[in-house]
Amino acid sequence: MNTINYGIDLGTTNSGIAKFENGKVTIFKNPIGFKDTTPSVVSFKKGRLLIGEKARDLLATGSGEIFTSFKRKMGTDEVFNIESIEEPLTPIDLSSYVLKEILSFETNKTIQTSVITIPASFDTIQSNATKKAGYLAGLKEVVLLQEPIAACLAYSNFQNLDLNEKKKWIVYDFGGGTFDVALIDINDSELNIIDHQGNNFLGGVDLDYLVIEKIFCPKIEEALNINNVWHSLISNENSDYKKLFNELLFKAEEAKKTLSLKNDISIEIDFDPLDLYLEFDFTKSEFEKIVELKFNESFHLLEKLLVKNNLEFSDIERIILVGGTTYIPYIKEELNRRTNVLIDNNIDPTTAIIAGAAFYAGNKISTITKTESEEIVTENEAKSSIEADIYYENSTKDKEELIQISCSSLSDGFYRITRLDGGFDTGINPFNAKIQEFVPLIENHKNSFKIQLFDSVKNSIYTNESIQITNGLYNINGQPLPNDIALEIDDISGKTQLERIFKKNDLLPIKKTLYKTVSKSILKNSDDKLIINVLEGDAGNSPGSNLIIGNIEIGGEQIENDIIKGTDIELNFKISESRDLIIELYIDSINFELKQVFNPHQRNFSFHKFSNDISESIAEINEIIEREQYEENYAFLAQLNNLKTDLINIQEESEKLVNDVSTDNKYRLDELKRIILQDLDLLLKHRYVFDEITNYKNIKSLFSNYEDKANELQKSSINKIFNEEKHFLNSNNKYIIKTKAKELENILDDIYYKQDDAVYSSYYFFKFKEENEYKDKNKFKQLIKLGDKAAEKNNIQELRALINQLYNLLIVKPKTRSEEENFDGNLGLK
Repeated sequence: MNTINYGIDLGTTNSGIAKFENGKVTIFKNPIGFKDTTPSVVSFKKGRLLIGEKARDLLATGSGEIFTSFKRKMGTDEVFNIESIEEPLTPIDLSSYVLKEILSFETNKTIQTSVITIPASFDTIQSNATKKAGYLAGLKEVVLLQEPIAACLAYSNFQNLDLNEKKKWIVYDFGGGTFDVALIDINDSELNIIDHQGNNFLGGVDLDYLVIEKIFCPKIEEALNINNVWHSLISNENSDYKKLFNELLFKAEEAKKTLSLKNDISIEIDFDPLDLYLEFDFTKSEFEKIVELKFNESFHLLEKLLVKNNLEFSDIERIILVGGTTYIPYIKEELNRRTNVLIDNNIDPTTAIIAGAAFYAGNKISTITKTESEEIVTENEAKSSIEADIYYENSTKDKEELIQISCSSLSDGFYRITRLDGGFDTGINPFNAKIQEFVPLIENHKNSFKIQLFDSVKNSIYTNESIQITNGLYNINGQPLPNDIALEIDDISGKTQLERIFKKNDLLPIKKTLYKTVSKSILKNSDDKLIINVLEGDAGNSPGSNLIIGNIEIGGEQIENDIIKGTDIELNFKISESRDLIIELYIDSINFELKQVFNPHQRNFSFHKFSNDISESIAEINEIIEREQYEENYAFLAQLNNLKTDLINIQEESEKLVNDVSTDNKYRLDELKRIILQDLDLLLKHRYVFDEITNYKNIKSLFSNYEDKANELQKSSINKIFNEEKHFLNSNNKYIIKTKAKELENILDDIYYKQDDAVYSSYYFFKFKEENEYKDKNKFKQLIKLGDKAAEKNNIQELRALINQLYNLLIVKPKTRSEEENFDGNLGLK
């Protein structure tokens, strides 16, 4: 069994590759310039493809077709047209060129498998796009690793840490194109990612864009006596402005680097096609005003992370800086001033992700290097039902570790433990139900062991090759899921809601089985469909604010027998460490099964949908404000108005971007819209959750009147709900609380409608309805006379019969509870 060993940081502005070998990480130098990183820039000039430093140099002259920051467009429908190529290229294509380039730095072998890092906030589609780029670059296996995890592995393994107790760290990763902030738990042997926040369109390149728009453009407008230069630069209306934009982008990036070291810089813009020449000073104070805007966005996410986890800055031991943008002094100084937490920049922020990826790769078993002999299962093992309990520490700083094996069903047999690198072998030794064995460990490495159990004649009856013990190095037990994964189901209201399958921060890989019910009949050869939608986001929010990552539609033409409403469905969900989603569906009653793997790598951006989402949200806010304005809840109204203002601002900014082909601002605004709508969902969710909790408690309070009248089955159901109360009331999910309240209400109804009081109440309900609501007024009057006599004599049995007759006499009958719950759904799943 071989480990992957190679780790790649595919960055927005720079990329790099490293190798883990003999407990150490080596970063490959770019042969051109001998630097640790390679610019993530691709250009085409006179039919030639240039990648990295040579491509970036062309920005200074504006010559050629130059592409930068395409990582931020991964997973989108963006395409790039190149004169010398017939087919347009995608961000995946351009990323694959960068990957091919850095993979070529390994000259001793062809790399077939590698870890590639991604921002923690990358969704499933962006993650799959990254994997596809890796495969296009020639890799046969791609394992994704979240960047904050890579940063932690680099930091913890490069430092000589001496931790006597658990600490909480923050990884503040402000890169060239993306921002992540992660909360870490670490002690002397374990490192765990607790939670994260991020923005995939917040990075150093946004500072470059702002420098061009806010500093360079006004100077150019003054020199040329024209307006709207920024619009001309980002549109596709004039090729001269497109060349000028590339030159300015280069100058903005260089100015950013210089002003991180000096107090001012002289900017010279000399562009003959527009007869433009100007020279001016750009100061550090001007630059820091621009930095402040984007730093505030990052700090808001940091605060949000702490609030969500009920923490204060005083709970954090240190903030580790990662990403090239953290070289800007203002960021370090302002973080320290606002948090009063130790700001740690002891590792190179530009190479930390590369090194961390390699540390992870060095302890990750490759799936493509198994030999046939490793996959052979003996006939005896196949027939055996032996199970063994194995105990050991999976991480240690000791040179050896104790492995304990317990197998009560094997009292007269043998065992053998081997280290898979061939450096240790116990030989075949007697086994009698339980053994203890100390095994030696390779220092600073993940050690893999194979355990075999044999019967009395030494036939192999049990094999386990998954024993892994890390010595001296920090590693992780699994990567956290960045978002909830939820199933969209029909709701009694006629809309749909989400049911959580997997929770954010659950460790990957992960699997789960759900059993659901068909909410409408799907007839053979009909146009009806059963729709299975799996979404990513926040399961407590509306389906519309989440992203569809898996969709199965089963139409009438696909089935040989009708699927009848109420039929049970078994759904199995699996998500791999690299975020492949596998759905297996079984409908036992018609012997139907389906398995599908989802790894979508592109989604479309629509200005219409973007604008419509904002307009609908503003309308919703206006409606709530109008409804709540007399409640004197000023803090709530102020929060709503702030969110409304933010939405209006990005809507106005988006109107200027319709022809923008140079920047990725439309995706940045779409990400910003998503974050604002999440904040709106959160604000309203708290309010709606409070309403649902109040409703639940009101229903619960009624049970005191009927507790002694419940039967044993009802009491058992009630106690089950009460025992789960703490969990679902704290879930912050209005749908879960609403469902439990409904279950409780149904039990209460069952108890109540068996009581005499309920019979009288029902009778008077029908008696006092208008006569014209009944089909036959005379019949109605006759039934009421009989009912009054029965009520006077306390004849409950006769009253029940009369109530049924009155109900059947109604023109429009009120729905019974069973009829309400037996609704026809839109999706067909509940």
